[in-house]
Amino acid sequence: MSHYRLLNPLGSGGMGVVYLAEDTTLGRTVALKFLSPQIVHDPKRVDRFRNEARTASCLNHPNICTIYEVGEQDGELFIAMEYVEGRPLAESLRENGMPVETVLRYGRQIAGALEHAHERGIIHRDLKPVNIVVTPQGDAKILDFGLAKRTDPEQMQRKTMDAGPTETSQGLTGTLPYMAPEQLEGKEAGACSDIWSVGVMLHEMASGTRPFRGDNLYRLCTAILQEPPPPLPEHVSPGLASVIKRCLEKDPARRYQRASELRAALEALEPSRPIAVSPPPPPVRVRRNITLWIPVVLVIAVLAGVGIGTAWRSGKHSKVSAGIALAVPERVQLAVLPPSGGVQPEETAFDDGLVETLTSRLTELTKTHPLAVIPASEVRSKKVTTVDMARSEFGVNLGLLVNIQHTAGQERVNYSLVDARTHQELRGGTITAATADPFALQDQVSESVAQALELELQPQERKAFSAHGTTEPAAYDFYLQGRGYLQNYDKEENIDNAITVFRRALDRDPGFAAAHAGLGEAYWRKFESMHDKDLPDQAAHECQSAAKKDSGLAEASACLGFVYLGTGKYEQAVAEYQNAAQAEPTMDAAQIGLASAYEHLDRLDEAEKAYKAAIALRPNYWAGYNRLGIFYQRRGKLEEAAQMFTQVISLVPDSFVGYMNLGGARAQQGKYKEAIEPLDQSLKIRKTAYATSNLATAYFQLKNYGAAAEAFEEATALAPQDYEMWGNLADAYFWAPALRDRAGAAYRKALALGEEQRKINPRNAYTLSYLAEYHAMLGEARPAHQRIEEALRLSPRDPEVLYDAGLVFAQLGEKEKAVGSLQRAVAAGWSPATVRDTPNFGVLQNDPRFQALIYEPKAK
Repeated sequence: MSHYRLLNPLGSGGMGVVYLAEDTTLGRTVALKFLSPQIVHDPKRVDRFRNEARTASCLNHPNICTIYEVGEQDGELFIAMEYVEGRPLAESLRENGMPVETVLRYGRQIAGALEHAHERGIIHRDLKPVNIVVTPQGDAKILDFGLAKRTDPEQMQRKTMDAGPTETSQGLTGTLPYMAPEQLEGKEAGACSDIWSVGVMLHEMASGTRPFRGDNLYRLCTAILQEPPPPLPEHVSPGLASVIKRCLEKDPARRYQRASELRAALEALEPSRPIAVSPPPPPVRVRRNITLWIPVVLVIAVLAGVGIGTAWRSGKHSKVSAGIALAVPERVQLAVLPPSGGVQPEETAFDDGLVETLTSRLTELTKTHPLAVIPASEVRSKKVTTVDMARSEFGVNLGLLVNIQHTAGQERVNYSLVDARTHQELRGGTITAATADPFALQDQVSESVAQALELELQPQERKAFSAHGTTEPAAYDFYLQGRGYLQNYDKEENIDNAITVFRRALDRDPGFAAAHAGLGEAYWRKFESMHDKDLPDQAAHECQSAAKKDSGLAEASACLGFVYLGTGKYEQAVAEYQNAAQAEPTMDAAQIGLASAYEHLDRLDEAEKAYKAAIALRPNYWAGYNRLGIFYQRRGKLEEAAQMFTQVISLVPDSFVGYMNLGGARAQQGKYKEAIEPLDQSLKIRKTAYATSNLATAYFQLKNYGAAAEAFEEATALAPQDYEMWGNLADAYFWAPALRDRAGAAYRKALALGEEQRKINPRNAYTLSYLAEYHAMLGEARPAHQRIEEALRLSPRDPEVLYDAGLVFAQLGEKEKAVGSLQRAVAAGWSPATVRDTPNFGVLQNDPRFQALIYEPKAK
């Protein structure tokens, strides 16, 4: 044929058959595609095909298969194109998804190819994994660019989800699972349609499954047009998940508008890396001191708690989805995941605020219903964005996915209640309300979700669902935005935005007490970021204003408790948290804040009662048992602590937290081998700095300082702003002879970070005792004495502070003081095994009083 010699067939499809051929004129191997008779015998389609092929032939990009020629011979129409060696991307897809580095590499290349084509006015219209070849060098190349396949209109009614491309009389073009909603609706495909298809492929590459599926054509089309994409696996970074989410917005105007934007977004996620066929798992890292995962309560307004790690020493329409309803668990452990929907910052903030308020309302039902709800702030602080992440982080059995669509004059909320283990949707619904009526939207969403959870609401509960604190819709709209901005208070611009919109809410309604409380929190968050000495007073002023506007508002009292606790005014914090608990008896956050304030005041019996009261309010929520276990561990009641952590594991066996803290308690008891199993289990569920630090304790206490030092270096990379991480790294350097010269710099880093913490709260005895140790290790006796004396004055009975005092005095050569402090520490409950295995106390080995403290046989 002409100057081509056919070699062997490569494949066939709806367009025709493809052969490997030799270009005898230019001496190169090409692919020849012979078009099917349906195309050849249709003059209109032939003309359209020729025009598109000529246009596509001008493309010259390393990730696009080049078209050489469109020819005809003996009535047969053919295309000569570059022969790309490799295999289709479809054959490389894995059940559990590709490594993130691979997804990013292919995604950037495909987006770059689209950018090249779109700039020349060429739209692919049929992007899918079988149209992309991965070369042996690991590069993705797009085939059939601009040659969208088409079939007869009636075929759309016959083909299943795995069928080939389709076309209606309105120009519907593409392959169903990868087609954009506008293509299904018969609208013209544009650049945003190609971006949708890339989003589908990115989702499939990352997870191993398509985002929209159905066992028949109707269900598939319904999923594409109406349903939100399912959550991505835990290994997919939030950044990549965000990119995929934006590609899969139903409204083309909400997607990336240019392929160059998509490419730039993918390139910004992380540096390009070579593809690894099977990347090895990250190495297990260790750390010296025992670390506890503590959801510390920093609560105001509708927040229920912030989960952070603290280190230890050693419309008016509602429609529920049809079909067979699957059973909701008898006892629900629920996480409401961050919403998807808003593109503009104010939309995103509104969405986050609506979801936070929904979470708060559901939390109010936990006293009278078999329901436990993860606080919105904990979900955010742990960056949990998928059901899989929520299951491993919190051990939930249900996840609530929320998608919010903003259109002119209307807000639409789609929600799905998903089984965390099977990913099956149990319930779903859609709420539509006018943009000008956020009250109706919030109320209907809350009631509809409660119905989906099969909760029978009492009259007083329904009344609480309709309480907003203001009669001004615009004020409530701004309030929701402010709550949403504070969900991501780690970004300074979000704090400033929160301050702005809370002020706007108060401009609309100066008596809106909850907005004053929100503004108070925003000022405090800004102080934490900027350390402006005037901000704590401003925060307190707004919290006080909230209390004056509504003396019975629990959030106002919690706001004041939050600020007082953060500034070391523990007595005032106690009073405010008591007020909050009286105003809202179901607010377990008030009990937790109260317990923390009592603990700082050394009122230990009252602290224990408050921790137990929080458990009584939410007996199915694991975090209460975890906090009480941590309290026991600080008091040296290690067996009681282990029992609490075992209860955590019983409630949430899929969460890393219980295993991690149980391992830490066993390590503190000197039962190092017994600690390893739960710590390994924790790390299997989720890789965290805290779990690795507890595992490291065993290495350090077993005097394997070199291995500990190597692991601590990794730990500081995982938590670079944690001063205790740096202090532990310094300890490992100090006791590893070959590394001691590195210890000084690490101690200095720990001191700098610790002093920043001390500025925020000068009455934290643990921070002071840690700083005293770092100074002592540097030989700086005066500041070491100053800090440890401050710590002992604040917490004279705390076993950990007493243990730290013993370490400081031993390091400074003050043996009498060291022995006395250790005697009091052990008497208060500190583990003799920890004393025995701490290398600083080697100087006390010949003292009989010291030997009496460590009489227990050494753990093997």
